[in-house]
Amino acid sequence: MSVASPLKTAAIMQPTYLPYLGYFQLMAASDVFVFLDDVQFARRSWQSRNRILTAQGELMLTVPVRKHDRDTPIHAIRIDDGQPWRDKHLAAIRHAYGKRPFFAEGFAFVSEQLAREPDGALADLTCGLAQAAAERIGIQTRFIRASSLNAAGARSDHLLAICRAVEAEAYISPTGSADYMEEDGVFAAAGFPVRFKPCYLAEYPQGRPEFTPYMSFVDALMNVGWSGLKALVAA
Repeated sequence: MSVASPLKTAAIMQPTYLPYLGYFQLMAASDVFVFLDDVQFARRSWQSRNRILTAQGELMLTVPVRKHDRDTPIHAIRIDDGQPWRDKHLAAIRHAYGKRPFFAEGFAFVSEQLAREPDGALADLTCGLAQAAAERIGIQTRFIRASSLNAAGARSDHLLAICRAVEAEAYISPTGSADYMEEDGVFAAAGFPVRFKPCYLAEYPQGRPEFTPYMSFVDALMNVGWSGLKALVAA
């Protein structure tokens, strides 16, 4: 009796600055991971910012960007290095995690990544950083940027077009997208398989009495190192 081969899966997410662990869990579950960089950039979104944990609580780190038209896609957004944001982010990370057990290896990685793309494209920085972290974790998936695919449509139509462009046979989506995808009905009408993947965020030592979830992966990296981070993503 022959065993059917598993379907080739695709996951699609907007590029995120210093993403949280659930982002990497989605990467690890897919055969192809597409950075959705061809949709409109949104200020005050995870596209250009994320949180670390300090002794005073959560701290938002934001990458400043140059002025742009309202409908500018993510891949066309440029970093504003007229502000010393890189040094400020590194200083904040050092202050927050300097005494954590894996600070040295974590800070070496972040420092190297934040030296990327001076006055360059935001997506080059965020996609490159996320991909480099995924490789260190040991995630084996194929990375593609949506801007290279010329996939048509909007919302679910666009996601389906991307899946077909990368020759995926099934789509893996975060559970948070279930409502609007059901409302659109595009994947169901096309008979295209969709699996909604919940995010499992196991607790890890943060050096404080109560665990604070949904921080940037940098928080876990500084506390448990790359090997611990790999176990958390596989959870």
